[in-house]
Amino acid sequence: MDKEQIPDEVSLSRRNEMESVWDISRRYWYPLNECKRSDLIAFNADYIEDDKIKHECILTILNEHGVDQIYEFLETGQSYRIQISDLHPFYGYYDAIGGEGYWCSDKMDWIIYASHEGTITFGGDWLVSKLKSVWIDWRNHVDWDSKN
Repeated sequence: MDKEQIPDEVSLSRRNEMESVWDISRRYWYPLNECKRSDLIAFNADYIEDDKIKHECILTILNEHGVDQIYEFLETGQSYRIQISDLHPFYGYYDAIGGEGYWCSDKMDWIIYASHEGTITFGGDWLVSKLKSVWIDWRNHVDWDSKN
């Protein structure tokens, strides 16, 4: 896995932009805390983590949307720029580090958040719509979600 650590000043600027765009005002985000945005969906993490096809689907959807590089903001304070192929939007996938994570692109037109409570949130009209269209059983896996 190739990760490019982002310098602190760039990381702070990009993270502040992400928090502003996505209404992230507390340490934990949707669905653990309220968010004014309506273009969100929060799945039970096991719905995605236990299914390699769903993970591949996420990568394909982002790739088809022209995403090739991603910002990764970890709970530990570390920030990276990664390739789409290195995206693993799951709580604690990086066992040596552990914790929650946010993933987004330069455009800030989508976001993924993996929480400590077993949720994975996706944001962005285009991304949420696409996931709902390809995962036909999605309604059965949004126990924490109050927007869908």
